[in-house]
Amino acid sequence: MSDIRSDRDAEAALLAACIESKTARTEARRHIFGADFDDPRHEAIWDAMTSLDRHDKAIDMLTLNATLGVSPAAHRLPDLITIMALPDNVAEYAQIVRGWSVRRKIDMAARQAAQQAFAPGNPGTLAANVASKFIAIRDGDAATGDDMTAVTATELLAEQDDEPDWLIPGLLERRDRLMLTGEEGLGKSHLLRQFAIGVAAGLHPFHQNIRIPQGKAVIIDCENTRSQVRRKIRPSIEWVRRYGEDPSDRLVIDCTNRMDITRDKDLARIHQVLDAVQPDLVVIGPLYRLVPRALQTDDDTAPVLAALDTIRDRGAAVLIEAHAGHAIGKGGTRDLRPRGSSSLLGWPEFGYGMKAVSEGYCDLVPWRGNREERDWPQRMRRADGFRWIPHADLYGWNQDVTA
Repeated sequence: MSDIRSDRDAEAALLAACIESKTARTEARRHIFGADFDDPRHEAIWDAMTSLDRHDKAIDMLTLNATLGVSPAAHRLPDLITIMALPDNVAEYAQIVRGWSVRRKIDMAARQAAQQAFAPGNPGTLAANVASKFIAIRDGDAATGDDMTAVTATELLAEQDDEPDWLIPGLLERRDRLMLTGEEGLGKSHLLRQFAIGVAAGLHPFHQNIRIPQGKAVIIDCENTRSQVRRKIRPSIEWVRRYGEDPSDRLVIDCTNRMDITRDKDLARIHQVLDAVQPDLVVIGPLYRLVPRALQTDDDTAPVLAALDTIRDRGAAVLIEAHAGHAIGKGGTRDLRPRGSSSLLGWPEFGYGMKAVSEGYCDLVPWRGNREERDWPQRMRRADGFRWIPHADLYGWNQDVTA
């Protein structure tokens, strides 16, 4: 077995190119962190350049020596300036350095797993922890960037505003979280399925004439059987085929029994599906079927929300159904906030409740302030294909239901 753990020549070439060119440093920071260097002297030199750049100082042998002081890293500098390294090749140098860094992390995690394999404790928990470590190494390999993300207000305002990463333009971004409550039997589950079917068909869930980028969706239904879901989605899928792409092969449905997503085994089952499909949108729930106990306190709720966020961390928007409270507020109106701990109110970007107003019509009532301005309808009605659509057009939410 080889004892080689790094490519010190690649590390040195990377630093030599970065000393010569600020453009090279900017490119290198897209690929590596300081901790990716195996030689601690190289890491110290990288950190010194990062500090000087942050303070808009010139970088050369004099300024680096002054920053490093009397240290082994300072003694390494004369060797670096003799290396023939091309700034144009800095991305290749950085990828080599990063690759060895990932290998060292894999080696360390594997050694730790071997040491813990026969330690007392639940082997399922151990396996989940080991898997999480390797997933973190894998995902961290794509999450490199500048060693420090904090910037001044001047730097922040000088940046261009990013275009939202839309799944459904004007309505839902990637990684958004929607929690939907409402009166029993009104159609909460079907409305959320409508979103999944629309994304998979490349069709706006509310507007048949608006095409959207076709994505992949997963429905994890913890309440209904496969037969029940099949009967519910068949008319919707047949309808969208007339206006969009066939969603069937881009929509994955997993009907499960009640589970406990705070348990490693149950959460790992969900992750297995998500890792296989790589969905853009996940519909899951209802909430009360995801954990076998009431969520009355923040301590009850915290591990459940943390588990749900592991789904969002995979880059998907998360839509979940929850039960509304039973309390009756002022004017005899039912409280549409989710039943249980108040911490549920702060989790989603969007929290809405469905409230019937007449046969075939309902209002979409916000029970928390939206974090972003979006085109959510205020009133919806039943339409062909067993769909919920906005009453009137996109900009006519408030027309009377008798119109």
